[in-house]
Amino acid sequence: MALDDLPEDTPALVAILPRVSDSIILHDQGWYRVPLARAPRGAAAEVLAFYLTRAFAEQRYSIRWAAEVRQVRLVARRELLPSEPDHPRAAERYLCFELGALETLPTPILSRKLRRITFIPTTLGRLLLASDVAELWQARSPAADDVWGAGLAGRSLRR
Repeated sequence: MALDDLPEDTPALVAILPRVSDSIILHDQGWYRVPLARAPRGAAAEVLAFYLTRAFAEQRYSIRWAAEVRQVRLVARRELLPSEPDHPRAAERYLCFELGALETLPTPILSRKLRRITFIPTTLGRLLLASDVAELWQARSPAADDVWGAGLAGRSLRR
């Protein structure tokens, strides 16, 4: 399913893509990881978008890609990255977001003012219309808290 086929109010989460190696995994293998200890309340999002850090040279400090979340699994880091068995966090649990096709946003969302970003809960509609990262934040409400607080690890997010 393409992002254009989803409703505008579909919960979305902007996540950090800190290294080019993470981008390669995202593009080639179709998944993204978040340490469970650092997982945001918005982990229940149905769409993930990716904020590119300074490691991405000319594309840095922008959001350019998004994908539908197909499933979220809880796995040990060593299962996700078997080539790093001696990593200090190899035994830690991670949320593994299995994604649909990675899509390029119609317009890159730039961060015109340097911000320290971890995760940004938003909606698909905001992702498709925003031109600046500041436009992605939304006012919180009790209903939004229910959506973002849902614990969906291990369940498929497809309807």
